[in-house]
Amino acid sequence: MIRTQAAAITAALTVLAGCGGSVRVPPLDRPEPRATRVGIVPPAGPYQSGVDAIHYAITIELPDTGKHITASTRADLLITAPLDSIWLDLTGLRVRTVTTQARRKSVRAVSFRQDSARIYFPLHDARPGDTVHVTVLYDGEPDDGLIIRNNVHGARGAFADNWPDRARFWFPVIDHPSDKATVDYTVTAPAAWEVIANGVRTDLIEGAANIKQKRTWRWRIEQPIPAYLMVIGAADFAIGVTDRCAPGGAAAPHNGCVPVSYYAFPQDSLNNANIFRRSGQMIGHFANLVAPFPYPQLANVQSATRFGGMENAGAIFYSETALNKNTLGESTVSHEIAHQWFGDAVTPGHWSHLWLSEGFATYFGNQFFERADGLARFRQLTTESWQGYLNSPVTDLAIVDTTAVPKNDLLALLNANSYNKGGAVLHMLRGLLGDEVFFSGIRRYYRRFAHGNARTADLQRALEEETGRDLGWFFQQWVYRPGHPILAVTHSYDAAAGEAVVTVNQTQKAAWPTFRFPLELAVSAAGTT
Repeated sequence: MIRTQAAAITAALTVLAGCGGSVRVPPLDRPEPRATRVGIVPPAGPYQSGVDAIHYAITIELPDTGKHITASTRADLLITAPLDSIWLDLTGLRVRTVTTQARRKSVRAVSFRQDSARIYFPLHDARPGDTVHVTVLYDGEPDDGLIIRNNVHGARGAFADNWPDRARFWFPVIDHPSDKATVDYTVTAPAAWEVIANGVRTDLIEGAANIKQKRTWRWRIEQPIPAYLMVIGAADFAIGVTDRCAPGGAAAPHNGCVPVSYYAFPQDSLNNANIFRRSGQMIGHFANLVAPFPYPQLANVQSATRFGGMENAGAIFYSETALNKNTLGESTVSHEIAHQWFGDAVTPGHWSHLWLSEGFATYFGNQFFERADGLARFRQLTTESWQGYLNSPVTDLAIVDTTAVPKNDLLALLNANSYNKGGAVLHMLRGLLGDEVFFSGIRRYYRRFAHGNARTADLQRALEEETGRDLGWFFQQWVYRPGHPILAVTHSYDAAAGEAVVTVNQTQKAAWPTFRFPLELAVSAAGTT
């Protein structure tokens, strides 16, 4: 069915090209272009001025053998400034045609240029305020981003794995966290497979008579998400239900009842059922503490991808090996579910503010166990997390560096500053402000930026508004400067005066700041404290 549909698309584009006059396109028989490197830090400033992607419609056929895909993507782009041309990120795949449509005029084939990182094309008939519909037809073998291979059991499958900027390896996109959009997916795959994606499934079409071995799934997410969360997963799955109605908070898109499922490789379904058994309880905790669950449902998915856990909106992907060996920790599950609020719904406006995603998921993921298992468990997790930061090689770096990214590599941001120290910053803020003010300030921050983007200054401002206190000194020393306090404590006792003198010196590196923080002293003498 999709094969017939793809042929119709190609024929239509050929006619349009003929009607539109001379259109310059690269030769159709050219080899796939060389792919760019993952994680290159883009220049400072807006990623693409004058363009805001508001929706993508991705149509893709997954192959029975090999890795060659045939696909088309329509990007609906809001034009916000006068422009003569625009570009989309796409790497390593061969573009066949590009068409544009604006101001309800006819679809027109346009000339385009493709290099190793992007496709460039003119913008016709569009003014600021218009939405331009750009459709790209392309094919090839993805070098990254869409992983097509055998899983731990030797069964074939396909999984998207996009962080930080790897969505561009399988569909044309504005591949930056500051640009969020809704998505429709149309995925044709072997009939024995199941397909999972963000949002909700809207249709399942059995193959036409000549392609009975294929089926087509349609999924849609109506909440805007960044490119790194736009995923599909396709394999032979055993689908189980963890909760039919997890308490997600009385608000759309689920009206308080969140279906929670798991997609497991059949041999590992019992392991999946066990490790994800408290997923609904986690959703209920965060919904009560922060805000209603931001997506219509949640699926926990065993996947053949890079990371131990990836927080894709409404469809979290986890390590196939950890689930196969039953070694995936429940703290990973809580971490990824916390991401649905922090990272997914409220997305850092730039990769350098990654701690607003990973630090929040670290802290709130651990905080679930404070509520569910008791204070001792929470203290254990926070102590282990802080020790992980102290033992890390990144203590000489700030959490947020506005001028550089470690090693000029976005993947280097996945470090103990973004996770461990970021979580510790939130714990210190909680101690400084008190539970009531801290959590109400977090809720203020979330409400303001839900389904949008935030940076560190936005969090600071929300907390200052909630408390009426200046927190600039706190963020400056803990977030924008490196290191941590190292204390040397000495004391003496004057028996005649009955007086103890305690001297506390900060002895950390000179490049680190002198820290301001509350300090409690415990004094013991003659068996008393």
